Amino acid sequence: MYMYHASFPLMFLALPLLSLLLFTDCQHSRPQTGHQIIAVAVRQLLDTSYAGIDYLTYRDGLRAVEAVVAQQLESTPRSLRTTAEEILAYLRTAEEILRWQAEHSDTQTVDPALVAAWTKQHPFLQAAVGAQTKSVFDVGTALILLWDKANALLPSFQVKSKPL
Repeated sequence: MYMYHASFPLMFLALPLLSLLLFTDCQHSRPQTGHQIIAVAVRQLLDTSYAGIDYLTYRDGLRAVEAVVAQQLESTPRSLRTTAEEILAYLRTAEEILRWQAEHSDTQTVDPALVAAWTKQHPFLQAAVGAQTKSVFDVGTALILLWDKANALLPSFQVKSKPL
């Protein structure tokens, strides 16, 4: 025997409404792909940098990367946001070193206070001291170390390095 239940018509109304809510919710949520866009921007800057770059070109490239990060950070998975900030820290320090090099092209001796600040922020830069000449901070070595650190983080964004 079949009995009619009063809530039966409500169920038919609720199903489309629930589907509409789920569809609308999915439509408004941003896809979490910002890290991929960030990685492409970083990859472009690194490829140019490894090939040899002057300060002004690097500065402009870094500003472009910073703009991409600012725009895409919200659509980057939370677990990768600190990695994006870490990459920026390496790239920004490289900019400081390139700026110093551009402003002091007549000398090889870097201000010890700057070296201390850079090595305090990134202890691995200590390897640039004495890399070419005893007790002298080697700018080229420092830049490669910083770019290598940034490059090493890109696989976590699932973007593979391109050969030079």
